[in-house]
Amino acid sequence: MPIEKTLKFTVDSALLQELGERLVGKPYIALAELVKNSYDADSMVVDINFHPNENYIEINDEGQGMTEDEFEKFWMKIGSTHKSGSQSRKYKRSMTGSKGVGRLAVQYLAREFEMSTVSDTNTTKKLTVKINWEDAINIGGYLTDIQVKYLIFEDSKGFDKGTRIKLSGLKHQWGIEHVRGLAKEIWWLKPPFRTKFYTEVDKGKIFDINFNSSERDYVEVFNWQTKAINEIWYARIVGFNENGNITISLEYPDEDPIVYEHFLKECEVENGEWELRIYYLYNRQPFGISVNDARNYLREFGGVYVYDGGFQLPFYGDPRNDWLKIQYDFSHRLTASELLPEEMREKGGMQFLPTLARILGIVNISTANEKELNILITRDRLNEDTSAFRHLVEMVRVGLDFYALTERKRRIKESIEKAPIDKPRPKKILEVLDLYKDSIESTDFPKIRKAIQKVTEEFESEAEAIAEQVSVIGPLATAGISTLAIEHETKWQVNTLDSIIVQIDEISFEEDRNALRKKINTLKSDLLAWSKRVRRQRTLFDYFKDTDNIKIRNRFSIKVIIEDTIEQVGILARDVQFDTSQIEFGLLPTASLVEWSSIFQNVFLNSFNAMLDSEKKLISVKTIYEGDGKEILIQDTGYGIDLTNSEALFKPFVRKLKVSPDMKQLEYGGSGLGLTIVRLIARNIGCTVSFVKPDKGFNTAFSVKWSEKNE
Repeated sequence: MPIEKTLKFTVDSALLQELGERLVGKPYIALAELVKNSYDADSMVVDINFHPNENYIEINDEGQGMTEDEFEKFWMKIGSTHKSGSQSRKYKRSMTGSKGVGRLAVQYLAREFEMSTVSDTNTTKKLTVKINWEDAINIGGYLTDIQVKYLIFEDSKGFDKGTRIKLSGLKHQWGIEHVRGLAKEIWWLKPPFRTKFYTEVDKGKIFDINFNSSERDYVEVFNWQTKAINEIWYARIVGFNENGNITISLEYPDEDPIVYEHFLKECEVENGEWELRIYYLYNRQPFGISVNDARNYLREFGGVYVYDGGFQLPFYGDPRNDWLKIQYDFSHRLTASELLPEEMREKGGMQFLPTLARILGIVNISTANEKELNILITRDRLNEDTSAFRHLVEMVRVGLDFYALTERKRRIKESIEKAPIDKPRPKKILEVLDLYKDSIESTDFPKIRKAIQKVTEEFESEAEAIAEQVSVIGPLATAGISTLAIEHETKWQVNTLDSIIVQIDEISFEEDRNALRKKINTLKSDLLAWSKRVRRQRTLFDYFKDTDNIKIRNRFSIKVIIEDTIEQVGILARDVQFDTSQIEFGLLPTASLVEWSSIFQNVFLNSFNAMLDSEKKLISVKTIYEGDGKEILIQDTGYGIDLTNSEALFKPFVRKLKVSPDMKQLEYGGSGLGLTIVRLIARNIGCTVSFVKPDKGFNTAFSVKWSEKNE
């Protein structure tokens, strides 16, 4: 009979280090976890004393702390789930810290850990603990066998509540980029505005992060990054009121302000100033802020806050409280402003009114100096059943209406300037002829119309034939340019084969068997690498192998075509990196595969040449969707171009490549026809192409635009 036995799982103490490396990964992420713990503990402030050059970091908060029982049940249990899906005890904040990762973070960051904690439920007791992680891990035993010694202090006068952590013997070399990384991890915990006074209602939204360091550069970088949300606005409205004379300054980054003056008749609000920041939360945001983080932040803290003499009125600032009647107007499909003068009330003018989820604003007033503005007894809001409050709403809201109207005009102007050039429409001749029907003898009109219709039909047939020729000739020309581009690649391959032949000739079969085997294996690897490069080179012309790719016109996936083209030109990319993470789902205008391949191959080859002298070689492809307007933006870190003269680059045989003499021999192509072909094909399929202002971090941006209305 078999003997049945049982065993318990054990966990090696080295798992602490392994988990820290794998789950935390970077020191600034580990430190961010400790800051999040302070937020989860309902602290209104956390102090980060950052002194890596002195080999320690401190994190102090005034939160709820831990009792001895909580220390045992939660802190001493790695991977505890008590935060999962829960809210903080006092202010009902959504828990942010990862499940039990805080304990791994302290081990990952430093060799020694000290903590003192005082629970807000009993401030007469203080728990302190000190751990040397290397001793704990190096004992060679099991994680469940590690004993942590802690002390309990008692004082009837009580201790300051909260938790204080000191990390000594730091394991990582901290630099300014790590500080910026830390700020990127925790900036969204801070609300955008500070009030001079607190109420129990708004305490839960107050969380200050004080970053202290002897390194001033670190402090400046941290503070700048945590405030970056205030700097990534798309437009800003600054307003002032003096007895009903409203001055609005509408600002766009790097542009002169647009000033609008509005008079509010019989205004019962004498003063006031405000600033509203409007965000455009699509595509990559500056300062490394992700779109998702920015959207979540505005959902939490967005809206328009009201401060009365420095005291925040808690009701205002919550996006759910639509005191400016923005969501109300959206639901009622308001098309023209009811606040702007009659001559400015364009139909469709409110089409670009921003939602509260895109606004972060503050209004400063003083009810002490306003006779008609009164605060309710609850102290959370103004009395809204007064004319003065309605005037307050109007003076702030008129700036938003002015923005919406201005934005509409800007978009229309941009659409006109960059609208695709229409294909020939001979039928317009018949439409004009019909307008003058009554002026032509009735007996002659049918004959004239029939003759003109015949000519226009012939013209249309000829235009269609030309378009078909362009759809084939353009890609064939691109193939010719690509052939020139692979000249350097072919030269490299020939040199490789010559080298392999020389090595074969040098082989002596009298050599040691192991040495001979090693040489043959090396030659085999070289031949395999050569064969692989030849196969990759052939992908440049893959689309031409199938006549359907030339004849069949369809709407293809943007991401698929871009990534296929990157694969095609990969053999020529050298050490260029591609970023396609910002391509959202969408379809290209109707065209053949070879047409789209030709456009993107030419653009990428130009970027390769432009980056020959660049230390950082990156091509980013992203999509921008605005209503019916669609755009693909291809950006690179090359030498850049002068936008004022960029149109000349689309002319045949015009080249303005800036390449150092050392890199001249590595230049691809050289015909000066690439961009001419790109524009020819693009126009044929209803797109406009142009060079535009690049995003920060890039030097050149190439735009491909079209309208879905044409599809």
